[in-house]
Formats: sequence, C-alpha cells, structure tokens
Amino acid sequence: MTRIESRVNLGIPDVLIAFRKPAKFVMLELKVVKRGRQVALSPHQISFHMAHAELGCPTFILVQYHPPGTTSVAKAELMLYRGSQAAALLRDGIDLEPIESWPANGPIWQMMHLRLTE
Repeated sequence: MTRIESRVNLGIPDVLIAFRKPAKFVMLELKVVKRGRQVALSPHQISFHMAHAELGCPTFILVQYHPPGTTSVAKAELMLYRGSQAAALLRDGIDLEPIESWPANGPIWQMMHLRLTE
C-alpha cells in the first residue's frame, strides 16, 4: 500500500494498493463519517471515480462510519463501495448499500482482499 498525497491532481484517491495474486493495482479513497450520514466527496473525487469506472479501472471508497453518539472505533463500521457508486454515495450517503461492511475494530482482511481484487 502506498499513501498518495497530491495537491496538483485533485480527486486522486488516498491509497494505491498493489496485489501480488492476482497481480493488479486498485485505488482506495478513505472517508470518515462522524456526524450524520453524508459522505463528503468533492466533485473532483466523484469525477475521478466515475471516469475510471468507465475505463474498467478499479477504484473503491472505504468509509468509516460512527453511529450517532459513538466516537470509539470499537463501535464504528467500515463500509466498502465501488468507485462507480461515487455519485450515488454523495447523494444517498451511507444509506447506499455497500458491497461489503465490517466492524471497524476487526475487519476481515481476507474478505477485503477478495472484494478489492474481484
């Protein structure tokens, strides 16, 4: 995993992940929702995810959601969305059905690997 910091090319996801088996790259946007149910995605981020989805390039958005009244990661949930869902995720927030979800304090890494490489 490589953390990407770019102030030049707006909208580029936060993390580039290289997988050995199967050999592929995916990009992952990281978001945290601590209040409400909306996911803060910029127009540049939505554009990046939608354009790459049209090209068949895998991008994902991983949201750490804290239910109302919770601040502890132990009570948070990780929700994984495909980049092609970016516009709907902005519109519907976490009410949009994720492709997978896990408790934030104990994600099943093998299942996340499977989802990111399918």
